[in-house]
Amino acid sequence: MATQSESLGGLVITGIAADWDYIASKPPFWPNLPRIASIQFDPGAAADVLIVKDGSDAGPVRCSLGPVDGQGDQRIKYFFGARFIPYIDFSDCTLSANHRVIIELWSES
Repeated sequence: MATQSESLGGLVITGIAADWDYIASKPPFWPNLPRIASIQFDPGAAADVLIVKDGSDAGPVRCSLGPVDGQGDQRIKYFFGARFIPYIDFSDCTLSANHRVIIELWSES
């Protein structure tokens, strides 16, 4: 089971070992259709890859973070307030120990 904590308008998620669903995991006062500022992925190993979909495991891929063709790593994706429901499909990801995902919500102020 994933461990998560809330930090200044963001969720920090570690230890993902199954699908992670924003709706089932969000703090109660957070919106059901959030505006996402960014998603950051800190891999636990060089070959780790994170796939984030919209809404469910059948939803469209919103971002794929991790190694990119030997050209370096893409580890953060900016969404600039786009509305969608983050869903991490564990079966599509490669995650090692010590990985971390930070989902930052868009600030309305």
